[in-house]
Amino acid sequence: MTHAVSIVDLHNHAEGSRNTSLRLEDYLQGARKTGLAVALTEHNRLAAIAAPPADVLLLPGIEVLNDYGDFLVFGAPETCLAHRDIFDLIDFVHQCGGVVIAAHPFSGYGVCRVLDEATAQRVIARVDAVEVFNGRASPAHCRQAWRLARRHHKPATGGSDAHHPSEMFQAGTRFRHPIASLDDLVQAIRQGACEPVWLGNQGWRP
Repeated sequence: MTHAVSIVDLHNHAEGSRNTSLRLEDYLQGARKTGLAVALTEHNRLAAIAAPPADVLLLPGIEVLNDYGDFLVFGAPETCLAHRDIFDLIDFVHQCGGVVIAAHPFSGYGVCRVLDEATAQRVIARVDAVEVFNGRASPAHCRQAWRLARRHHKPATGGSDAHHPSEMFQAGTRFRHPIASLDDLVQAIRQGACEPVWLGNQGWRP
């Protein structure tokens, strides 16, 4: 039977990312305890899930780190990394039927910190969604991301951006309908049938 859930933690790192102490098994254990789904978004690498467990929804993605900022990609192959220009990358992902999310746009290496204002706004106009709740971002940066998403009429998502055990399952994305596959996830984000949620007690709320 297909495992379907309504909340997915959309931004996480394990063995395939740098500066990370988490393992795939940590997420499986945590997902079983919380009943949540997990997206693994390794740095510049498509998460390898050789044998998906039957009792946990584990979704593969990529956090693309390039000169334009950090972006979450779902539904496209790892060859998307060859497209260094962000607009070429977005076009390629869309041709593959996938989606691009601007990760933590005002913190870390987010697009609004890396680029000038005009270019950043052009990028946001082209992505499919904006990560508004990020477990490692400050309340002020989450508030800015919320305003950015609203200004561009983009769906808002949430993810923990976990690199270490204490950062796991802090933020997620609630979907209007249960998600049972990567295709479900991509379609729901494209349709805007989602909203960011805090899974822990911290975080700014609109």
